[in-house]
Formats: sequence, C-alpha cells, structure tokens
Amino acid sequence: MPGPRCAGGPKPMRGVMSLKLLLAGWRGGDAPLSPTSENARTWLGQVERWFQANASEWLESSRFGTGPRGAPQLRLRLHPAAGEVSFLAASGSRVVISAETSAVGPGYHVFLCDTLKAMGQALDIQWVQADDTLDVGDPTGYFHTGDAGPVEVYMLAWLQETVAQVLRMRSLGESGFSMSLRFGHMFEHPGALLTPLGPRDERWMRRVYEDPRVGMDVFPWWRQGVGAHARLGRALCRLWTEVVWRPPLLEEERRLLRDVARSLELAWREDPELAYPWREWREVLGYLGVGGTLAETVHHHADHHGARGPSIGYRRGAVQVALPAGWEIRIPGSLAEAHLEDGTWVARDHRRSVRFVPLEDDAEEHFATTTAERRALELEYQGERVSGRASLHMEPGECRLTALCSSGRHRALCVVSFADPEEEDWALGTWRSLDHAAAA
Repeated sequence: MPGPRCAGGPKPMRGVMSLKLLLAGWRGGDAPLSPTSENARTWLGQVERWFQANASEWLESSRFGTGPRGAPQLRLRLHPAAGEVSFLAASGSRVVISAETSAVGPGYHVFLCDTLKAMGQALDIQWVQADDTLDVGDPTGYFHTGDAGPVEVYMLAWLQETVAQVLRMRSLGESGFSMSLRFGHMFEHPGALLTPLGPRDERWMRRVYEDPRVGMDVFPWWRQGVGAHARLGRALCRLWTEVVWRPPLLEEERRLLRDVARSLELAWREDPELAYPWREWREVLGYLGVGGTLAETVHHHADHHGARGPSIGYRRGAVQVALPAGWEIRIPGSLAEAHLEDGTWVARDHRRSVRFVPLEDDAEEHFATTTAERRALELEYQGERVSGRASLHMEPGECRLTALCSSGRHRALCVVSFADPEEEDWALGTWRSLDHAAAA
C-alpha cells in the first residue's frame, strides 16, 4: 500500500504484507543478456511491444530505467490501482518479473498471471519453479498450477489484516488512513479509510474484520475475466483518484477523460444493469463536449437514476502532493500538474499557478542578489519544520507571491501566481503548506 505520510492528509498503511508475484526465468534465443548490453534493452523493448499489441486496453504507461546492479529495467502500469509491473533483464539470460496485486483484486491477479504466461510463451521464456525459501513464485500458486481458488483466500486475508491494523491504530487515537492509493498524492477527504473506490467508514471496517467477504466491494477487479465488471472498476478508480473536475487544460487530461468515457461505454454495452456513476459520467462527457445518443442516455440516467449524496472524486477537494527533493505541498485538486525536465514542478489552472523549484544550499544568497524584483522578502513564516520569507506583488490581473523556504539544510523556491487579488489568502496558505518529509 504505497504512499508517503503527509501532514494533514491520510496516512498510508505500513507493515501489512501484500500479495506479490516474484517470477524468474531464462530467456531462450541467441545471445545471452548482459545487465548493460544493448541486447538486454532490445529484449525489454520486445516485451513492451508485446504488451502494446496484446494488452493495449490495459497498458497505461511504460518506462525504461535501471534496476539493481545496473541491470536494465522496464516498468509497465496496467491498472490505476496497481503498482508498476517490473521486468528486470538480469545477468546472463535471467529475467525477473515482480508485481503486487493486492490492491486490485483476484481478477487482476489471474489476468496478470495469464498475460505473463502468454508473453513468456511468445518470447520463449523458460520459467523457474517456485521456491518458497527465496520467495520466488506466486504465493497463491495460480501461476504454476492454474488453480484460482486460493487467490481469493489470499486477497481476503490481506484485507482483513489491513482493516484490523487500521482499527487498532484508530483505537489509539490515530485518524486519516489510506489503503492502496498511489504514491505522490494524499487526498483530504472525509472517511476513516480512503481506498481507490472511495472512502469507507469504521462500521464498514468492523464488518469486514468479522467477515472479510463483506469487503469485496473495495476491490476494483474481483471477478475473473476482462469484462464489464473489470472495465467499470477501472473507470471508477480513475474517477476517484485521477480525474480533475473541470474542462481539460492539457492533452493528457483529455486523454484520461476519453479513456474513462470509453471504459464506461464498453462496460455498459456489455452489461447495462451494473451500478454506473451516471452523474460523473455525464460530467466527463460534458468536459469532452460529447453528444449523441449515448450522451442522451447518460443524461437521462443521471437525471432519474443518479446517486444522491457527495459526488465521486477525491480531486474535488484539496490534495497533498509529494514534490521533488522530499518536499510536500497542499493545493486544490483542480490544478493540472507537470514535472519539467529541469526539476521544476508546476500546478495550474486558467487563473492560478504554483511553481516549485528545489535549490542548492547556497541558493538563498544567490536569489537575494540576482532576482529582477530586488525587493526585500518582507513576509516571514515559521512552521513546525519549514520556515520561509516571501515578497508579495499585487496588481489587478497579475498577482505573485515569491517565497524562499528552508527546512534544515534543504532550500526551495515557491512562486504562487493568481489573477484575483482576493485570492491573496489562498496564495499565502499554499506557501505556508509547504512541508518537508525528511524533517518529519
């Protein structure tokens, strides 16, 4: 259950053992793989292309990097609630694949195992037998035996242990926990436990502790098979954790909305009787400017059968964001985020922006002598772990707060720009929300 502990945000669970695949094998073919050879990277490229051709609907992202001992590594993300699947081209012709599946459910575990076996057959991988002493293999046995029965047992045991730990910590006065949410964002949202499919209260956790099958609704992909339930679960995860609730500013945001709309449509055409998020589906289609018969159907259901109560979407509220160099900041969930090549992080909408740059230790003196404004940093702030000084430039349509922040030896520059002078308090609050994880 990855994720940083952020001041003011939900706390990710620690110490609960998740269900992890660790598969090893030998690649057949001609030349052996070397950790630094072009041959190894070429083979990982074949893996990426195989997934693009055979699992494109579920392939969200891919990236190449370096693993242990400099071995070439490929990381694929196949579900919004799952961590990345790692492919390591180790020494010789050895291949190591690792993935955690607890957060998504038995259906995803079976899907991933079946997909990896099909890939192994296509790319001539000879799998190593499971070895419990080395934690190599599939703990449920499914990858090796094809018996899916134990998968559900492992998932439910993990869920029961997780809620038991949350309940213990809540009895000690702790509050605000998250389960299976991705690293980098912690959402400020009411609920005893935040999950990829929405918040859960203590009553739910107590029922799950007594009978974990009550909690099957927390897994986005419980049933086996790539069908309506899997696609609906995937769309709901993205609505809860990723969608920014406003018209898209970036092409990346537009692609996300299109993906959600497509998943919902495919699921609905296969099984129209499932519980669809009609209100939020209507919002997504509105942001995309989509009309036609399907949009009319969604509008009708949203008007007559839509859910009551709070809308889906953690990013309708504030978000605690993990920044470069161990920093954290609180921003509105509606801001579009981007990491630039020079290390700068930017979040913005059509009228506000926040820019953050980690600095070298001596950057404060450099900044004070070279900034074009050459004005005194007249505002001061002293927090529990972070202190800062800032200047505030206020003109109608062009307001800017420029701040230097310190936490121990760590330095950072934060620039908050806004069009409306009445948002001065928001700008000051954003600056003062900066925290540093290492200091915590």
